[in-house]
Amino acid sequence: MVFGGRLGEPAALQQAALTFAVFSLAASAVYVFNDIQDLPRDRLHPRKCRRPLPSGTVTVPQAWRMALGLVVAAAAFALGLGPGGALCAGAYLLLNLAYSLRLKHVVLVDVHCIALGFVLRLLAGIYAVGDRPTGWIVLCTFFLALFLGLAKRRGELAQHPETASQRPVLARYNLPFLDSALDNTAVMAVVSYALFSANPAKNPSLVMTVPIVYYAIAHYKFLVTVEAGGEDPDRIWWQDPRIRYSVLLWLVTYMAIDYGNLNLFR
Repeated sequence: MVFGGRLGEPAALQQAALTFAVFSLAASAVYVFNDIQDLPRDRLHPRKCRRPLPSGTVTVPQAWRMALGLVVAAAAFALGLGPGGALCAGAYLLLNLAYSLRLKHVVLVDVHCIALGFVLRLLAGIYAVGDRPTGWIVLCTFFLALFLGLAKRRGELAQHPETASQRPVLARYNLPFLDSALDNTAVMAVVSYALFSANPAKNPSLVMTVPIVYYAIAHYKFLVTVEAGGEDPDRIWWQDPRIRYSVLLWLVTYMAIDYGNLNLFR
């Protein structure tokens, strides 16, 4: 809605909220199913062993019932998204099912699956409000999500190298390769966003938001490679004020330019 200029439309807001609910339910089902599959390895992990399933707080039969209930609820609500949104929700579930069963053990395919999952969320939200995305924002989302996935792999490998023997795919990565891949995906994400903001159909002043995006990605890479973070992106969001302020500054600047029709360039 933000990119399509439809933030103030009640119908679009309703569909966006419904999309958020559907993918929250679907993602929760995926997390539960994935935790069931990873149970033997999570019991040996220094941090994941405290999760409900490995710790025994939730039993496996309870987890299966929870996952099934979440899938049924997601499918029921997805009917209100329209054909495009519902198709993306179904593809998201199938992709993550394949990820949990096999693809998460295949080097590089694992992080690409994570990135595609975020792209499907984006597409579902756009299709649900009756809009179509530009190719550049889809690519930006893909490379940004891929960057975060690779950063997570690097954080896991750097902070807990002993767990590599418990996760076959993690043992196939190494830090020099991950650092190079982070550089590549960071560049692609920034370039894709820059091309999106320079789209002739957009306000040319949106190029002012590109340095903010670059700074946020560069700072995240600094946290991952210099300060050995990245294993938990949610924790970085809550604990690092520069990331939060960068996102807030980007959002305020983007909306001021796009919705306020601020024209500084031609």
